[in-house]
Amino acid sequence: MTDVVLLTPREITTGTASLNNQNVMITDEEYVTLDPALRIFYEKVRENLGLACITGYLRNAGYSVKSMNLHGRTPSDEAIIDLIRRERPRFIGISIMYDLHIIDAIRLIRCARIAHPEALVAIGGAFCTYNAKLIAEQVPEADCVAFGEGELTLVGIMDRLSAGVDWRQTPGLYYRDGDRIRTSGMPVLPDLSQMVWPARDLLEAHRAAGIPTPVASTFTSRGCHAKCTFCYAPRQPGVVDGFWRMRPTGDVVDEIEYLQREFGTRFIWFNDDNFGGAFSNGFAHAVEFAETVLQRGLKFQFHCEFRVDSGLIDHEALDLLHRAGLASALLGIESGSPGMLRRFKKGTTVSYNLDAARMFKRKGLGLDPGWIMIEPKTSLDELWENLGFIVAAGIHKTDNPFFLINRAIALRGTEMYDKIEEPLIPADIEGLEGAAFEILRTARRDYQVPDPRVEALWAAWSLIGEEISDRKENVLPFVAQKIVLAARLLRGTTQESPRGLLSRLRAWRNGLPELFLTFINYGLVLADGNPPNFEQRLVTDLRKLLSDYDTQHLGSSFEDFTTHVEEVCRTADLVPGRAGR
Repeated sequence: MTDVVLLTPREITTGTASLNNQNVMITDEEYVTLDPALRIFYEKVRENLGLACITGYLRNAGYSVKSMNLHGRTPSDEAIIDLIRRERPRFIGISIMYDLHIIDAIRLIRCARIAHPEALVAIGGAFCTYNAKLIAEQVPEADCVAFGEGELTLVGIMDRLSAGVDWRQTPGLYYRDGDRIRTSGMPVLPDLSQMVWPARDLLEAHRAAGIPTPVASTFTSRGCHAKCTFCYAPRQPGVVDGFWRMRPTGDVVDEIEYLQREFGTRFIWFNDDNFGGAFSNGFAHAVEFAETVLQRGLKFQFHCEFRVDSGLIDHEALDLLHRAGLASALLGIESGSPGMLRRFKKGTTVSYNLDAARMFKRKGLGLDPGWIMIEPKTSLDELWENLGFIVAAGIHKTDNPFFLINRAIALRGTEMYDKIEEPLIPADIEGLEGAAFEILRTARRDYQVPDPRVEALWAAWSLIGEEISDRKENVLPFVAQKIVLAARLLRGTTQESPRGLLSRLRAWRNGLPELFLTFINYGLVLADGNPPNFEQRLVTDLRKLLSDYDTQHLGSSFEDFTTHVEEVCRTADLVPGRAGR
């Protein structure tokens, strides 16, 4: 038996935009069958750090915990029910990181009720922080919804359950009381100077399955001092001593040494909302971290996120962080338009953003720009300004520049959500109804940009850009693997090697930055002219551009190219003496 079972649901795609940018597209079993050269596409899978932190705190308090991250797994209802019946926990927690996790979360809760009706069932996680009351109203199968940072909340629930007192007294909850939804008040946040290290169940499970564990996640701070209108981090519940809190540098580096020793960690995702922190304190914190890493002689790379005005856009600071292992960062640029930056309340300028992006490029640092192409009031002129910035800064020169085509999601809990005066009536989501639909339709506000040409551009760019991204992220790696396997099977035979197909595929991939610029520029030029049937012509012309691009680099359409690769693989399998190798 186990005291606590914690689960992270899968993201269930619905065709609507999601907050999630790290969904796992393959299972653990599929991963171990990949060619080693292709594992780079999937090796930087992030742990659910929130779940790991809560697990660590519960175990430190003396409770046994079974923690499972279902990303990359597809367990049936029967498997979940069997797990819970086997463990017989007193408490079952479902951690929702992103909006579209709510669909699978409701399934898991219903499985839990079937398997063990007496258990206390709770939902928590980042998505619940500003939707806790809504979820408590819509999902009566859950006993409560935790909001804010959950470590002390869950320990408090378990302590009260163990003591036989009312668990509803635990701060940080919404719960059902008859027909009413009540709250127990703001959560108590953990003291980061006495942090319990995150549990590493996912890494341990991967290591046991033969999956390499070179990547881990941790954090050096929590919260953010800024006021960006599209982000709810500045409104974090339970904060009493400043929105940005630091973890002691020595403790962070001690944990990294442990990860290297136990799991062979070579890459760290820092999950800080703002690694660069607030003004001089943030600068000093980041520099102290880098100096400590260098003093101890640790060798690893890391990725973090920080603002352009954090104080880290400084030659000496970036050089120091680079020497300590900074490989890439998500930099909160957001826009190349002065008007959009003002509406976002970014507190920075286009020229400062441009200097920051160029500084990253010159130093050989990977730049993952925080970028919002369209928000509720974007004009056509502002899209031209965005394109000019993209070209000047070179931020399109990435593996997949089509990720820059995105639209601000007005989330409940943000200033942007509050300011949308005429939200659109949410459209039905195919195959989704009931509680999950009501939560998703209320947790965001859809909007119409005033200029219909901007809406038409968004519709065309996002539709075709998503198709290109899907090819790049989810088709290309497996097509490449098939070509490599076929080439191995045909080695030493009279059959022509298919390796030339890899060169075509590489050329297709490498040309994406220029294709992206062509897409954006063509769309804006056409929008300026605003010809009759603009929307239809835009989609038709962009598809023609993509078709010409495929033919130029692959010699055929992308679909015909993948079909040809399948035929080559079948031929290789039929070569006498080579099949099955």
